[in-house]
Amino acid sequence: MVARTDQMARFTYTTYIHATPERVWQGLTDPAITKCYWRHQMAGPKAWQSDWKKGSTYNLVHEEVGLVVSDPEQVILESDPYRRLAFTWHTITPEWAVQVGMDEDTADAWRAEPRSKVAYDIEDTGNGVVKLTVVHDGFEPGSDVLPAISDGWPAVFSSLKTLLETGSALP
Repeated sequence: MVARTDQMARFTYTTYIHATPERVWQGLTDPAITKCYWRHQMAGPKAWQSDWKKGSTYNLVHEEVGLVVSDPEQVILESDPYRRLAFTWHTITPEWAVQVGMDEDTADAWRAEPRSKVAYDIEDTGNGVVKLTVVHDGFEPGSDVLPAISDGWPAVFSSLKTLLETGSALP
């Protein structure tokens, strides 16, 4: 596993998963699966709801706390099933900030930044192994969001990898 934060404006993380591209795609896009491995310590499991077609929007759902983050600017930018998925990063609503324990000054700083973009590249390397790379970019130098997502992505994808390979996500 490799993680890199470029000085300018991006975070890149690559992992290898013993799974098919179809199964990795399902793991990234099926809300029933995302909530198994993608959790926030305060807001609980995350489900990403969308039809995952280019131009569509998505909702970020934290069911346990009754939170749905919906915004017309949460958009699917690219969708090539089993190969690539890209979307704008989610909206920092006041309700989301409260549920994740974020103070208002931090939430205001995050909201003041330009909306960033996430791209997942899924590459079948053969022998039942997929190379999954996430690139989260669009940050300006000095971003407050970049360090936070740089801690979050490795945990998310380690848990996805564990779930797809063993049937159980990380605790």
